[in-house]
Amino acid sequence: MRRWIGGLGVGALLLACRPAPVEQSSQEWVPQLRVSARGKEYDTVRYSRDRVSLYAEVYRPPDRRRAYPAVVLLPGGFVGVNASHRAAAKRLAQAGYLVALPHMRGQGKSGGVIDFGLEDAVDVRGLAKALRQVGGDGRFAYVGISLGGAIAFNAARNDADARGIVCLLSPTDFREQRALLIHYGQVERAQRWDAWKGGSPDDCPECWDARDPLIHVREVSAPILFIQAGEDVLIPVGQACRWRAVRQEMGRTVHTVALTDKGKPWRGELKERQRCALPFTGWGDLREDHLVFFPSMPHKTNEAMWDITLKALARWFEEAARAP
Repeated sequence: MRRWIGGLGVGALLLACRPAPVEQSSQEWVPQLRVSARGKEYDTVRYSRDRVSLYAEVYRPPDRRRAYPAVVLLPGGFVGVNASHRAAAKRLAQAGYLVALPHMRGQGKSGGVIDFGLEDAVDVRGLAKALRQVGGDGRFAYVGISLGGAIAFNAARNDADARGIVCLLSPTDFREQRALLIHYGQVERAQRWDAWKGGSPDDCPECWDARDPLIHVREVSAPILFIQAGEDVLIPVGQACRWRAVRQEMGRTVHTVALTDKGKPWRGELKERQRCALPFTGWGDLREDHLVFFPSMPHKTNEAMWDITLKALARWFEEAARAP
């Protein structure tokens, strides 16, 4: 989250960027995708909404002779698309998926301004439904990295077409994260969050509620694979536990699994702050919700997380796969 907003005072920016909540409309917006550049590894597509030019990178499986189910890979971090995002996109494409990696508003090639994912959710929902135009077969799922998982919740609200959501190390409580930033001395970073959202939690609580993942997730019917790292400093385990509680309150079955960094069953002791993840139930059908907990991992992905992600996608797209 190193991107600075140059030339504007925080006070002026708060007034300029205070958004109204984005409502899901009954009429779906589906953009027209235009290939603006073709490359060796991916094509770049351009589309627009409300006169804002938007871009996404599209990665294709090796065999291009047929249409494929699509994965919308949502990055986090407010730094634009980077090498690790592109490596993940290529990995998913090699596994047989058409992958769209969008440049979020105010980042990369896309225009507009960063608003902490609110408008992005509408953009990527439309992008997901438009991927038939560039080789998708109409089926799609979301894979969100960090903040991208929270954006996926918003995008998938009340959408029966979404096959599933993978959340890799995703936050569910932005107010808690902001407090932790201040606790760790990152006051300027917290102020940028306030600016992007339209105010602090005290000054504009509705700005924070409009982006609250635990509000959005109540309207998601698709199965969710929620992957949590036990040593994540800014996304405490308690956020994953609250996500699980909300899904259970909805009547959803949530299976909970703990794994080592290598993806083997966890046999160790949990720290006190991690114990809310108990009890561990073992794997269920991946068409049901799962909380997959890596007690010793920091805020980064590993091979085991991506292997589980691929198994979930295969299950959601009704392809041959075994539960891990």
